[in-house]
Amino acid sequence: MPAGKTSQTIVVIGAGVWGLTTANLLQKQQASNRVAIIASEFPGDPNPSVDYASMWAGAHYRPVPGKSAQLKAEGRLAKRTFETMRRIAREEPEAGVGLLQGVEHLAMPDSAYLNLKDGDEYAGPGDNFRILNEDELPDGVRWGCEYASYCVNVPIYCSWLLSRFIANGGRVIKARVVDAISAFDVAQKENLGQVRVVVNCSGRNFDKDSAVSVTRGQTCLIRRQYSKTVTRQNKDGTWLAVIPRPLNGGTIIGVSKEPRDMEVEPRKETRDQMLESARRLFPDLLDEHNQFDLIRDNVGRRPTREGGARLEVEKLNRGRCIVHGYGAGSRGFELSWGVAERLVDLVQHSMHPEPAIARL
Repeated sequence: MPAGKTSQTIVVIGAGVWGLTTANLLQKQQASNRVAIIASEFPGDPNPSVDYASMWAGAHYRPVPGKSAQLKAEGRLAKRTFETMRRIAREEPEAGVGLLQGVEHLAMPDSAYLNLKDGDEYAGPGDNFRILNEDELPDGVRWGCEYASYCVNVPIYCSWLLSRFIANGGRVIKARVVDAISAFDVAQKENLGQVRVVVNCSGRNFDKDSAVSVTRGQTCLIRRQYSKTVTRQNKDGTWLAVIPRPLNGGTIIGVSKEPRDMEVEPRKETRDQMLESARRLFPDLLDEHNQFDLIRDNVGRRPTREGGARLEVEKLNRGRCIVHGYGAGSRGFELSWGVAERLVDLVQHSMHPEPAIARL
């Protein structure tokens, strides 16, 4: 550590995929400082709540092209994440990230898709993007493509991130905080030393941001393992995704998107609709009895923020600050490493601000 500098503790709120990823990257980029995670739930806890959204995610990578500022920004974050996830899949196979082909079948593609051409960078560098020929498209599909992608076995991957964080000296504190600023009080109570920066990866910012709302998502996990991840858009505007979980974790079928729906229990009608669509479109997922071997229903409440995630610094008194990173919506895993890089940069600038330049 450079002379004259005192080691600090950086506190991360939340043990979802953004909090865990950011905490791991902070350990690498802020090696002279300690890192702690404060969260009410952690990977491996029995019976995670519906608000622990990362535990219920489908977690595949499907790029979303578009011209809006939000989609462009998310696209850059997703491509950075793609590069890191690809490296993890190759170098750390036990992490639960698997490389496999992504396929899309769209009945009503907009111009962002129709303007694409073979060889474009879609998912990220070296993704081998290809538009499907007309004779390769299923009935009712106007446009399709294939590209290199990845899927995540959520319980395994999040537990891997947590175990790596602990192995590298990270501290975990199981506590429920009422807002981001109260993490400073928890840090003092837990004798974490000097804390000037709290990273708020709480998901919904404790419902204190009017731009944040809940989007309910329901999926089914079946036992049969699929070989690729497929996203289907139907003419009636509904969607269906098939998402294999690496390391023989089964396959997710889903997913519903129900804004501001607080229901915590699975809806039978939603399950029946998804499985009937899968039966019709993906009959090779059925077992030898022409049935789905259903493991369980999943319900999670995603933290959706109008205008996109909040990634910025809030300055407080006494030289303290909160670095906000919340509002992932349905793209938490897809954006995770890109977001973590951004948050770590904000932490760095907060702890070591650029000196003012004297002007004549």
